[in-house]
Amino acid sequence: MNAAQVDFQQLRIKHILYKSKVRSVLFGGSFDEAFFSPAGPVSTWFSSVGMIKYRQEVEMTELARVHQDLSSTASNLFQLYKFGKIDQAYDGLKVIEKKSEHFLHLLAQLEERLKDKF
Repeated sequence: MNAAQVDFQQLRIKHILYKSKVRSVLFGGSFDEAFFSPAGPVSTWFSSVGMIKYRQEVEMTELARVHQDLSSTASNLFQLYKFGKIDQAYDGLKVIEKKSEHFLHLLAQLEERLKDKF
């Protein structure tokens, strides 16, 4: 496994954890403010690894945008849940899943393209 593959595997794991935490909050778990903040693990990966080592890669910019979109969607779902609109929040998980699939697809494309480069 080369350095890029390790970096992307770390991002993949952080993304899956992020999605799991979103689900957890919407099913009654506690909200971890630090985790969902701009200093959370996925955002930190982008600022400390992704946008430093791979900023010239088109997919990296798109991945960061998709994650920001996911974060915004998750925040909206948390608000729905908080205000008692639980069914609407649960329905929003479908949107999270679609955005997550797009994120993972972009990540796989980038990883494949760079597998011999780094």
